[in-house]
Amino acid sequence: MSLPLDDLEQRIALTRPGDTVRGLSFAAVLRLVHQRLGRDEAERLRAPLMQRSPVDFFSYPAVDFLRLLAFASEALQPEFGTRDAALRACGEAIVGTFFESTVGQTLLRLTSGGGDPKRLYGNAPASYSTAVSYGQREYQALGDKRVRLFFKGDLLPVAVHEGILGGPLTALHREGSVRGTERCLGDSEFVIEWT
Repeated sequence: MSLPLDDLEQRIALTRPGDTVRGLSFAAVLRLVHQRLGRDEAERLRAPLMQRSPVDFFSYPAVDFLRLLAFASEALQPEFGTRDAALRACGEAIVGTFFESTVGQTLLRLTSGGGDPKRLYGNAPASYSTAVSYGQREYQALGDKRVRLFFKGDLLPVAVHEGILGGPLTALHREGSVRGTERCLGDSEFVIEWT
């Protein structure tokens, strides 16, 4: 297989031994591939990375997740039109799977008081810390319906996070936008607005 993400090797170089991603993220991306391209394609992407299907709350090497994202986005690109759109869809699948879980349902109930996305975004740094072992995230309120998140030392492409961060708006049935900007490889910021 070729390397479909131009910066895959650079992102892999940023990883440290012990950097991990929860199995839920692997499972969500593989499920998206299975739904869009069939079981055989999902198995083809999983087999080089792990012997069996991932367990949601087990931790797996971040390097393997980067590879899965790279190859999944390449396979899904014809379905979504661009690589970024495919990566965004992977992010949407991850957060959708999380919100379907017991933990995700509990978080939605506890933090969405009155359907205010700001409460969910305020918990984003802690939520990310349970999903991955690397990086730092910071939350900043910019008004009643606008927030900014800063990511430092993060490994994933901006488009994946745009998909993930759009999830609370979808879960709360709110219209809005997520705009990500990569400052440098590993550091990015996201402005989220809603109506």
